Amino acid sequence: MLSKGVFHTPIHGHTRLTSLARSTRVFPTVLKWFFWRALRGWGRGCEETVYGGWLAGWRLRASYTAPVWAAVKTFADENGLRVLWLTRTASQVHHIAAETGSLPVYGRRVLCLHETVSQVEQRRFNSACRATRMAGRCPYYPGRPKAVKENSVGSLKEHGRRLMTCPYEIQMVSIPASKALVATHRQLSVIGWLFAKWRWSRERTLLVVDEAQHILRGVLEMTRDSISLRALKRASKEAARYGFKDVANQLTEAVEEYSRYPDGEHEVDDVLPDVSELEVIGEEIQDLKLRENLVPASHVLAVADFKLSLSHQKLLLVREGARVFLEATADPREELQRIYDGWRAVVTMTATLDAELVERLTGSEVTLLRAGWPFEEDNLRAYVVTGITTRYPQRDEQLYEDAAWLIRECSKTGKLLVFTPAHEVSSEILKRCDGGILAERAGMSQEEAETVAAEFSGDGGKALMTVYGGRLSEGVDLPSDIVLMVGIPFARPTPRSQKLLKTLKSYGFDEDEAWVHGVALPALFAAVQAAGRAVRGPEDRALVLMADDRYQRLLRYLPRWFRERVDDKPVKLVDVPLLLERWL
Repeated sequence: MLSKGVFHTPIHGHTRLTSLARSTRVFPTVLKWFFWRALRGWGRGCEETVYGGWLAGWRLRASYTAPVWAAVKTFADENGLRVLWLTRTASQVHHIAAETGSLPVYGRRVLCLHETVSQVEQRRFNSACRATRMAGRCPYYPGRPKAVKENSVGSLKEHGRRLMTCPYEIQMVSIPASKALVATHRQLSVIGWLFAKWRWSRERTLLVVDEAQHILRGVLEMTRDSISLRALKRASKEAARYGFKDVANQLTEAVEEYSRYPDGEHEVDDVLPDVSELEVIGEEIQDLKLRENLVPASHVLAVADFKLSLSHQKLLLVREGARVFLEATADPREELQRIYDGWRAVVTMTATLDAELVERLTGSEVTLLRAGWPFEEDNLRAYVVTGITTRYPQRDEQLYEDAAWLIRECSKTGKLLVFTPAHEVSSEILKRCDGGILAERAGMSQEEAETVAAEFSGDGGKALMTVYGGRLSEGVDLPSDIVLMVGIPFARPTPRSQKLLKTLKSYGFDEDEAWVHGVALPALFAAVQAAGRAVRGPEDRALVLMADDRYQRLLRYLPRWFRERVDDKPVKLVDVPLLLERWL
């Protein structure tokens, strides 16, 4: 397989390394499909990772998709394969489909025209949509679907309105004849359904996983599904309203039991009603709602769906203030193998991938081929700033004052992008700043976050503060002169993180290695992804300040392409103004 922007950890096992300079000699049978020299004009830095049958390319500003697509398409055509390209968001689906000529596949909810069903949240949408269709209550279903050339969400909806036809059914018409599809990562959970519509098989498909860091991150979170305590309360009220008092009482008792736990993560027993009973009652409630001319979206059915994901395991209860969630945990190895096994080949694309961990989880040898930083040497320079840390015991007044001082100094130099490990840290720092700083705040919607990003990217702001792993830390362009990375986004020690470390040790890692792969690398990758927001093309230039003492001893674990941009000598906190002058 061919892959992208990946790095190699120094504590490797069987992982092999090579460079593109040697790659044509080392892997002639694989790389004959990747026309590196011919594609060089499409963007420098397109790098490959060979993982069994995988291949992936480096992320490019102008078009990281184009060179990878050229290789994948050629390989697929010559071997009688089809291509399934998965990425993170619906907007990315549209862009990749437009660039490659592939057919985009959007979810029903994204394309839904029904005035009320379209407003139902994702968890309850599918069952509500199905019940509405089966009852003949959707004016657009099935309609008269026919293939159309335009394939954006907007154009599909417009055709649906004009033809009084479900846009989802319109896109389905073209699937069987398509040789390449583009969809979101969500399709992995219903991959059997997709192949049934495509009339194809997993064994004859080349899978491309774009933004693959999210796949590995999700696997390490060990969460298969989750539901909030608020949803349980709504399910209880719904059951009581429609006369199912026994189930309503059971749900109420469950809410009371789970509400007594303090902040943090706790393993708890499953005291929810039986799943078969929830399914029967949920479907009856749907029928009753249809008779009342209400949207047949059932909270009770949502609880049943969650119960199905438990597989008779204990629940993990997560409490963050007033927010309480129940989570169904999953084994990382089983989850990753479920995603990657069975394909003819897999193409993985990311600038931050833990190669050794993937190797251990999947049981396959990994070979990394690198091309290096895609832009000029001076497009990105990074320095470790010492004399400051966000380590939990040292999150005090002095930390917040020092961070605010850094922001004031950096703001004098140019456009500033600031990342912190938590919204609480951001809030404390903002209290000590002079104002005029845009910020992504806790609880912001996606639309609000995008508005803030657009204002910063335009002329509306000189400084933007957000958090690692937040909506603005990946997948967006935020051109900046300086990126200030305050702290390292280490996850707090919790029962989940302890369970992850124990699980990693069961895979053959010793205690130190488990900490590196389960704690250090996810945190460093989140920081690197954040730093990359500022440089998205050859014209961008940014200075990155890694403001935490701990970065210095963790440099060897950074992806090589980023580590090579970090200066060997750290800078003291008090000397930052001098560094800024030299940078200018």
